[in-house]
Amino acid sequence: MNRIVVAFTTPEAQLKMSKLLESGGSRVAGQFATGAEVIRAIRKQGSGIVICGFKLKDMTANDLAQRLLGSAVVLCVSAPLNLTYCQGENIFRLPTPVVRGDFHASVNILHQLESQTLRHATPRRGDADKQTISSAKERLMESLGMSEEEAHRYLQKTSMDAGRPLVETAKSVLSA
Repeated sequence: MNRIVVAFTTPEAQLKMSKLLESGGSRVAGQFATGAEVIRAIRKQGSGIVICGFKLKDMTANDLAQRLLGSAVVLCVSAPLNLTYCQGENIFRLPTPVVRGDFHASVNILHQLESQTLRHATPRRGDADKQTISSAKERLMESLGMSEEEAHRYLQKTSMDAGRPLVETAKSVLSA
């Protein structure tokens, strides 16, 4: 039960939500203010549960849920009006003000969903994806004079900053 990530724009909201989770016996794996940070954390741990507000510093809860489809379930805690914009198979809504019992019941249901439906291991790259990444590194090495290690680090950092898979960033480099 330690695969929960909290995402709110302010440290105060992050702390308040973390304390509420811990009062119900859940451990928080991380507290973040941006969707990109959340995506990196979920990808690093393989899957998880995200509890967030409607708007993060760089995206909405709906955008975040779409990007985490298949690897995380998202619980958006916000005003009822904002929740009408949250739609998707992996996003759940809880209106404010939050009732403690409803919140903990929702988290327990999300734990069950997460353990039954989400993948817990990072998928292996196929040969085509490996070739795409290799070609992108070669292009960076030729055009920018980077070493292979520098090109790989560049692709990784760009991917993490954008919250996108490495192979998508490699495709972008090749199409540029």
